[in-house]
Amino acid sequence: MLREGIHHKALTSELAGRPAARGQPDSSGSRWRVQVRFCSAPLCSPARPAAVPPSLFAMLVHLKTAFRQAGKMSQGILPKLEANVLVLGAEKVGKSALTVRFLTRRFIGEYGNIESIYNHHMKVAGQRASFSIWDSACPQVASLQSCLNKKQLHWADGFIIVYSICDRASFAFARHQLHWLRRSKRRNGTRRAPIVLVGNKRDLQHQRAVSSEEGRLLALSTNSGFFEISTAETYHGSLVVFNELLNLVQDSKRFTKKTVGIREIVRSVSAIFGRRRAD
Repeated sequence: MLREGIHHKALTSELAGRPAARGQPDSSGSRWRVQVRFCSAPLCSPARPAAVPPSLFAMLVHLKTAFRQAGKMSQGILPKLEANVLVLGAEKVGKSALTVRFLTRRFIGEYGNIESIYNHHMKVAGQRASFSIWDSACPQVASLQSCLNKKQLHWADGFIIVYSICDRASFAFARHQLHWLRRSKRRNGTRRAPIVLVGNKRDLQHQRAVSSEEGRLLALSTNSGFFEISTAETYHGSLVVFNELLNLVQDSKRFTKKTVGIREIVRSVSAIFGRRRAD
């Protein structure tokens, strides 16, 4: 196992079915053992040893970082969870009430149509968590162009889209926003951002205009989370919504890091052995 501060004189790797210019098959004849030697230097040194190929050095740095993080987790030092959350939806659906309920546990029914950004720190399942929440404003005559911009899209790790179960127009607007976000992320080639769809004002059942099934089907068709809650009645609903989005954001980040890490290692190994074949 590689450890920070230890001098490493050789790196040995085995590649199935990939003969190299220098190396001999082992006794089985099916695997090739290639030994790459370079001058002694600690991995934590800021300067790259002259004999080490740049791609190999980068790969070793990635491995050192991974082992360091694994060591911290084994010692019980868990990384801080972070998420930039953008709250979207039509006017008067309870976006600000949902956000403030989560931040303060208090319900405040009336808000002006203003945009606010909040920072909130808490513990989730024993881990430190940090939320940055952008409570967006939406004009009375709403359109996607007036409620979303590129800065918000780039900033956000995840999205909460709120509609009122008493207002079909707000549900239609939420559907439009959800599909637009999915298309934008796909078009920009970025990772699929986590989205949680929230049907608010569940306490007003006698005024219901959007069924639970409609909301659930929309979420399923767009691979989004879904909750129906009453911000007015309980704090628990807002807590569940933000915690679920935090979990989705962390899953998305882990998947992205894993994919990028594998690609970089494959690229580095290919570059090393491609150079050797050319030599």
